[in-house]
Amino acid sequence: MKKLLLSLVLSLGALSVTPTMAAAPAFSASQMSQIKIKDLSFKEVMREFYSGRMGYAFVNNDYIESMPNIGLDSANSDGERTVALMHSVISYKNTTGESRYLVVIEKVQVDTETGLLVSCHVCKATADLFSFKKLDNGLFQLVSKTPKNVDFSSSWGKVGLNQESIQEGLQPLGKNLIGSVFMNNYMSFGTISSWWDVLHLPEGDFINLYTLGDAGAENSGHYEEGSPLHYDYKVDFKILPANTMYYPVMLTYKGEKPTDDYERIEPVNYSKIMKFNPVKKAYE
Repeated sequence: MKKLLLSLVLSLGALSVTPTMAAAPAFSASQMSQIKIKDLSFKEVMREFYSGRMGYAFVNNDYIESMPNIGLDSANSDGERTVALMHSVISYKNTTGESRYLVVIEKVQVDTETGLLVSCHVCKATADLFSFKKLDNGLFQLVSKTPKNVDFSSSWGKVGLNQESIQEGLQPLGKNLIGSVFMNNYMSFGTISSWWDVLHLPEGDFINLYTLGDAGAENSGHYEEGSPLHYDYKVDFKILPANTMYYPVMLTYKGEKPTDDYERIEPVNYSKIMKFNPVKKAYE
């Protein structure tokens, strides 16, 4: 009888246990600072962060071949292989004026038979970003990086991280935060739609990319300017410095814009303020 009761107690106890999801790893500045490499070459960066995953990949694409590249992991069931390519290093200053260096490793998909970039309107790519500082002994110490599974804007098989745009958009985005605001766009059925992306480069948190909002659109590829169905509007942004961890951003709409239901096209000239929500990790 005692054995039966004990068995029932253990069974009920097991039923009451609810499995929990593993929490995302917390950012650790001390762990980041332990990583040091002798230079920011493709060889050193790849050996440090992708060791055991690299191998030869046949590539037959001008975009990929314009940058240092190497295969990652095994081909998937569709016969596609991930290829990592390193963009030129972006240098910038943090909020205290110290030099920092941003390394972008883009990861694209390549057809293993043809070596061609897997490219279509909805074909996505991703990237890993790393920021470094140079030590007095000449080594480069890791400051921050992107967490796993960052969702970057991408189309036609390439990630939307243009080096010149990021460099031009670098500016203070918060009390102790430097980052970049830059435009991305895509074309579909004669309409070019644009949006603002915001890259945060913190030193006490992970690097991440966020969508700020609409940057404009125009459909002159489908309708001529004299057509009643033609529209063209632009959205400018302005950072509003304040005594806050994240600065608000003002978006100003001007031009002719379709309504949300696309029933009408109306002139617009208005502004709205976007604020970063650190809990939701989004501008709203």
